Amino acid sequence: MSALAAVTEVLGGRKTLGARPRTALEWQEVILAGMPVASAEALKAEIAVADRPFAELIGISEKTLSRARAGKAKLDPVVSDRLFRLARIVALAIDVLEDEGPAVRWLKRPQFGLGGRTPLSLLATDAGRDEVEKLLL
Repeated sequence: MSALAAVTEVLGGRKTLGARPRTALEWQEVILAGMPVASAEALKAEIAVADRPFAELIGISEKTLSRARAGKAKLDPVVSDRLFRLARIVALAIDVLEDEGPAVRWLKRPQFGLGGRTPLSLLATDAGRDEVEKLLL
């Protein structure tokens, strides 16, 4: 499975996402149109975190996440981009560690290569995501 296809699966698959983007340009269109909140919920379930830490990872408040969920709204392009970037790292961890369970546990455990921080705690910024990606690769 390609890396971009794996991102689609982490975000709930074609049915949840409403598309099956195969290229970076197709992802660009999906992100700019706004991803459905159901895709965020799928990723949240995948990594098994509570609303508050998940909302922080995608750069919104817990209340905004709750309102979006209640209204089944699409996320704005900025939040959709953060969601994509988070999903890309989760998909990479699953690929590298060859299974969802170990990948999720790895994301939540302090890592020596990240100065004792957990990978999830670093995924709210591009700089942190870059460090997690380097460690995975």
